Amino acid sequence: MDASTSKIEPDNDYLIRFLSDWSYRTEAFRITDKTVDENITDPEAILELAHGDRIFAELVAYLAASKRVVRNIAKPLSLGIVFAVWKEARRLQPRTDLNPAGEDALRAKVAELNWLFEGSPVSWTLYVVDDECPEGSLEVARAIIEEEGFGSIELLRLRDALPSPNIPLKKLKSAELSVKGGAVILGLERAAADNHDYAMFTDCDNSNSLGQIGLLLQPLLAGDVRVAIGDRRSTRVSHWQESRESESTANYTLKRVRQLLEFDLILRDVTCPFKMFEREYLIDMLEGLDVFDFCVDYDMLGYVKSKGSDLAIVPIVSLDSEAETTWIALSNANVWWQKLKGFVHVVEKYGLPHNRKGAELVRKHLGSLDNVKAVLRAGERGVVLGGRQLSPAEQLKMNVDEVDDWLQSILVSAS
Repeated sequence: MDASTSKIEPDNDYLIRFLSDWSYRTEAFRITDKTVDENITDPEAILELAHGDRIFAELVAYLAASKRVVRNIAKPLSLGIVFAVWKEARRLQPRTDLNPAGEDALRAKVAELNWLFEGSPVSWTLYVVDDECPEGSLEVARAIIEEEGFGSIELLRLRDALPSPNIPLKKLKSAELSVKGGAVILGLERAAADNHDYAMFTDCDNSNSLGQIGLLLQPLLAGDVRVAIGDRRSTRVSHWQESRESESTANYTLKRVRQLLEFDLILRDVTCPFKMFEREYLIDMLEGLDVFDFCVDYDMLGYVKSKGSDLAIVPIVSLDSEAETTWIALSNANVWWQKLKGFVHVVEKYGLPHNRKGAELVRKHLGSLDNVKAVLRAGERGVVLGGRQLSPAEQLKMNVDEVDDWLQSILVSAS
């Protein structure tokens, strides 16, 4: 696995195959088994087996490394895998003309786990957690389980766990206040209560093949660390959702606010939904969590960093599932609002080094969703400072006082 060469960017047709085509998935299993059985590790040989498809070859290389880890596991162990569902009814079902966003995600996850752990002493349970889905995602999952006769899957509803007598969910007043975080925490809490040796969470979609789980298990089994975190940015495969408006002109001032906070949470890909914890470490960490939205990842890594815990950062192959991303449903403004207030909360809660002036910018100007919306609207028109419109690159060089002045002028005129 060599991540040092240039990035490979898939087109949309390839992305659809990766996420939803069963022949693509089963061929990946077949070729991976061949590379493991025949001890094929040369990248060029793997590329030839992959018929010159560099993304497919990259995936096979990572799946093979994962499978080799699992084949060397000699003692029984159990694993809990958590994912939340909110507006996932379409991705849970197969792709059809009437359901172009379908990924058959639940069947795919079961297939990946069965393939990876076949013949090994590893047992697993999938925890599917409803996060107040308005579209009945949990019932879709239930119907699939009944149709296929799947075992080792538990369906949970966050609403049913509240009010909770135990922290951290005791801090969550209602299920409606959860945006991913509460559901993920409930799933991890249940996995720990069920005495799994390790617990992890992922996303509902097929972006991150669970066939790569062995890469997370490897450092944990070696006893080197108690936390393993996936990193989607460190392989040769590159894909990010344009629908998230990450490069929109409107976002650059908020990006600059994020930079001005000057905090570091171990790796760039903090929000990678591929994190695994040793059970006792997880139990201790859960007691300290109190973020129930998209910043739950930051809360977790804030805890890890504040404890000085050793952890493994593990590159994984990932292609983003774009059509049904919750970023769109929640809105760009809502995600930015959650992120900025979450960043400040986490760094202050754990006493992590950061720029206090940057934190004050958030508290002073960006504490409400309406203000964030106003800033994004103004950003679309451009940032004018000293009578001159700044380019995006120049916006990313604004100092605290310049950002403060611009935000104040925008918000005064919007009120």
